[in-house]
Amino acid sequence: MSLFFDRISQINNNILCIKFNKRKLYPQEIQVIQKKMYNQTPQSQFNSKQKVETKTKDQESYEDFQEQLFQYNDQQMSQSLNGGINKIKIAKDTKAKKKNLLKNEQRAELQDQRRAQLQSANQQKQQIPIKQQVPVQQQQPILKQQQSQVLSQKPQQFEKNIINRPQTSTQEIQKLAMYGTGRGFYSDDDAILYQYHKQVGLNLNLEELIDFRVQAQYDYCKLKKSESQRLPAMVSIITQDIQQHAKNNSSIEAGIDLMCVIDKSGSMNGEKIASVKQSLVQLLDFLSEKDRLCLVTFDGSAQRLTPLKTLTQENKNNFKKVISAIRVGGSTNIAAGTEIAFKQIEQRRMKNQVTSIFLLSDGQAQGATEHIQRQKDQIEDVVTIHSFGYGSDHDPVLMSNICKVGQGSFYYIENVKLLDEFFADALGRLSSALAEKVQIDIKCAPFIPFQDIKIQKTYGDMWKPLEQERLYQIKIPQIASDSRKDYVFELALPPYSEQILDEQRVPQVVQVFLQFSNTFSKQVYQKVSFLQLKLYNEDEQIGENDANADVTREFLRVQATEVIDLARMKCEQSKNEEAEMLLEQMKQRILIDQKYKKVSAQAIIDIDQAKNASKRKNYANFGMKQMCQMSVNNYQQEGLNAQFNFQGQQIQQVNQGMFQNKKQLKMVQEVQKRKP
Repeated sequence: MSLFFDRISQINNNILCIKFNKRKLYPQEIQVIQKKMYNQTPQSQFNSKQKVETKTKDQESYEDFQEQLFQYNDQQMSQSLNGGINKIKIAKDTKAKKKNLLKNEQRAELQDQRRAQLQSANQQKQQIPIKQQVPVQQQQPILKQQQSQVLSQKPQQFEKNIINRPQTSTQEIQKLAMYGTGRGFYSDDDAILYQYHKQVGLNLNLEELIDFRVQAQYDYCKLKKSESQRLPAMVSIITQDIQQHAKNNSSIEAGIDLMCVIDKSGSMNGEKIASVKQSLVQLLDFLSEKDRLCLVTFDGSAQRLTPLKTLTQENKNNFKKVISAIRVGGSTNIAAGTEIAFKQIEQRRMKNQVTSIFLLSDGQAQGATEHIQRQKDQIEDVVTIHSFGYGSDHDPVLMSNICKVGQGSFYYIENVKLLDEFFADALGRLSSALAEKVQIDIKCAPFIPFQDIKIQKTYGDMWKPLEQERLYQIKIPQIASDSRKDYVFELALPPYSEQILDEQRVPQVVQVFLQFSNTFSKQVYQKVSFLQLKLYNEDEQIGENDANADVTREFLRVQATEVIDLARMKCEQSKNEEAEMLLEQMKQRILIDQKYKKVSAQAIIDIDQAKNASKRKNYANFGMKQMCQMSVNNYQQEGLNAQFNFQGQQIQQVNQGMFQNKKQLKMVQEVQKRKP
């Protein structure tokens, strides 16, 4: 033993510290790491270089501690051994230890390895000779002697911080596992429950479940000699119901990692914060054990209230206690709250199939959108953001812009009694996610002599021009089962004075390419579709040319939304009467055209709601919020638009289903049935 310590004394002190921190931490050492993370450690007398090195070592120790917490959460496995050996040291691959590189299936295999080694060790426990086991009483002096040797050259203050610490009880460890261990480290997420975390994919061919097409409003077109024409068209992704195609699965739902970012600033005082807390308790009822939840609050700064925890009944009860303890006060810094949410997402050890952020706020914070965009750009995970705006004085422009960053929905909450319906709508779409990382490339490149046909206009800010009028790209984070997405554009058909020959009549005008990943297995798929038009000379006679009902309906949706945006701008200039006139003119244009009759119902509802919102007495109260919501949701094709009666009261949506799938409709209807 003396030779061992002589050898240790010859090694550089910094290397010794690193080796010391690689060993298993004792409960006393946990508290020092926590204190350092909360900046409670007394000022050290090291020079600046030593301080940096010490901090690095504490971070390494903390990672080991996080690994112990992660293992602690798998209590069922350890407790099933009935007091036997419950700790086995497994050699860790240095690459696997990096939290972001460890996939769910790898984590599952690691836990299976632990189980197998624990069981094997317990079976052999009685066979181990007593002389090979070092009693705990004999281990302590050896470890203390090693600690003294390692710390002999360190200042007395550091030695006191490392060794002289109170014991940490089992109850305190349990509390740390629930409420987190410090600031800046977010790799303490719960392991996804065993029956869910090995779900590596569904044996389904998504090519059979996803229809991808591009269509024009009319299949036949006459090219005029002296004037150009516009032809509405759209790209569509239509998904089938996964439940009807699953084999031996009664229900297939994606697990959700949900970050709730909660505004507790002074402006949320009173009814707002009470509504938020009530909302969060209701939210727990919609989440199951396969889901995980993290709570973050913010005012002028932000704080993580809980790590990413599974929604077991015990954890739900703990969440309720945390929610009830939320108190308001301070300024508003939304970006501080979302920064913690994104760090939790980035540093988590396991990943569910779907990840989303719910922002619950009155949105009274300037400049938050740009910060959140930068935060989102720094992570690779697919994340949607859904914003819930509380009260008549919230900032709808900011809240709608934030949800655009995350390509989610904006829910306007004037009547808190409807909030559970909004949660059901948002969670229903998340849990039915079928495909992710969806990318559409739209190319307009007709051959001679129709090379001048181009894309004249696109609707919605999701269209990104790569080559103006020729090449566009759309990226979508997720697509739900049993749903559709339609992206509308207009083609410009220029004047054509030559005679169209028979072999030129059916040119290929637009090519569209689709790429997406299976939400469960992450397998990548690709599809392609083409738009061909049948072209005629201006003087030729053609038969009946009926309008495509789907294209016409979606064209009315985006046109009505565009007019609603223009009307809101008029209201901002106090030209409310002009706004109402614009909307009425759009309504009459729809009603007069026969081809719009059968497909115009939803567009008329939106226009009537916008007209009511544009009235002077309503605009300042609820009209601006409602019109902002209609704009963002209609373009994103997600969310429930708030509806108001002529007395200005928010009412329950009677005619739903514009952007909902069967699961969303069912969940919302079940919530409505429970109400008196």
